[in-house]
Amino acid sequence: MANREYDYLFKLVIIGNSGVGKSALLLRFADDTFSENYITTIGVDFRFKTLKVDNKGLKLQIWDTAGQERFRTITNAYYKGADAIVIVYDTTCQQSFDDIEKFWLNEIESYAEKNAELLLLGNKSDLSTKQVQSERVQEYAQKRNMMFFETSAKTADGVEEAFKKIAIKLMAKRNQQVQDKRNKRKQQKQSSSSSLRTDDSQQYGDGKQDDEKSNVNLWANNSTEQAKQGQQCQC
Repeated sequence: MANREYDYLFKLVIIGNSGVGKSALLLRFADDTFSENYITTIGVDFRFKTLKVDNKGLKLQIWDTAGQERFRTITNAYYKGADAIVIVYDTTCQQSFDDIEKFWLNEIESYAEKNAELLLLGNKSDLSTKQVQSERVQEYAQKRNMMFFETSAKTADGVEEAFKKIAIKLMAKRNQQVQDKRNKRKQQKQSSSSSLRTDDSQQYGDGKQDDEKSNVNLWANNSTEQAKQGQQCQC
């Protein structure tokens, strides 16, 4: 990372029902802090977090969106350009999980990038009043091709691991995209070189045929001249 703070920059957007702990998760991950006082997010908020993985710097720009319906027309614009969408539900609230299928996935399909990665977080795992069973969510996440973790913003359990895993996945995906582009350019270059060789071969072959035709005409002309001389009077 010489002369640079990071090697990769990724945008993440956190969504989910109001009160599931989106802001608490962001503060725990970005600033390692937690507050018992619940404050509703007005519109959007964001934080930066830099990680180091395999000697590479990963900088995450994480947007925290308001879950209340009156703010959704504002927050929809922040899906654009997101590399990953973090969907949060409350493990003690069944409705917050059910609304993922009923509402939030439709939002993602409507506004997010088609190839955005999905991370599903079941927050408040430290509470004993769990309503959403982990096994059910795990099956759902696999069906929907999501990474899944249970987390607690209060105790920090699972928070850093979840964000780090999605960051590593994004880094691998970016590397693969770069490699695919290199391979494509290489194939195009090889195809272009092959085409040039074919054209040269055709041009050389045409020249050879022209020479053979010229030789045939030359011999034909010589035979004609000899025949004429044979017909001349020898008196």
